[in-house]
Amino acid sequence: MERTRRDLLATGAATFTVAGSVGVAGCLDFAAGDGPQGPEGTPETLTCEDESFVRLDRPFDGAVDGTVVEAGGTRFELSAEGFSETYGQSIRLVLRNTGDEPARALGEYAYSIQRETGEGWLDVRGSTTGEGVEFPQTEESFGPNDAYSWTVDLDEESIATAVPDLDLTVCPPLGPGPYRFVYWGIVDGPPIGSEFELIG
Repeated sequence: MERTRRDLLATGAATFTVAGSVGVAGCLDFAAGDGPQGPEGTPETLTCEDESFVRLDRPFDGAVDGTVVEAGGTRFELSAEGFSETYGQSIRLVLRNTGDEPARALGEYAYSIQRETGEGWLDVRGSTTGEGVEFPQTEESFGPNDAYSWTVDLDEESIATAVPDLDLTVCPPLGPGPYRFVYWGIVDGPPIGSEFELIG
C-alpha cells in the first residue's frame, strides 16, 4: 500500500517535521531575522568547535546516481518539490518504487543530509556524545508504487531531531550553499539523491 505524507504523519512515521512545534520553531527563528549563520558557498570543510562532536560517517560507497536508479529488477525515483529554498522553510521529497517488482529497503531513516565542501560531500549532522552513532535500520518490503515521503524543514533543530532516540546536532550551523538529500537504504542498490540550494 502506498504510504502518503498524510499516512506517515498520522502514524508517527519519519518525516523531518515530526512535531508541529519543531516546524514552527524554525519559521519563528527565520521570521525573527536570524537566518543561516554558517559558512557560505562551498567551504573547504565543515568545522565544529565542540570537541565532543563526532560527524556522521558516510554510510555508502561510490557516487550518488542521481534521482533515478535501477536495483533488484525494479526502478526507484526520488522527486523533490523545490531545488532552492530559504532558511527556515521546507522542501518535500518522495522516494517511490516506480517499477513492477518488490524490493527491500532499510526504512525511512536511512538518509543523509550533506553539504558540498572542498573535501567532498559531508553530513551536516553528528553526535555530541564523543562517539559515533548507529542509525535505526529495519529491513522491510518496498513494493511497486510504495513510497517514503519527507518534509525537510531547513533549520538546525528540525534536521537534528528528525531521527527519534538519537542525540544529534547540526554543526557548524547551516549556511547558504549547495546541499543534497541522499537515501542510501535501498538493499542491494546504489544511493539515490537530490541536490538543493539553501539561500539566506
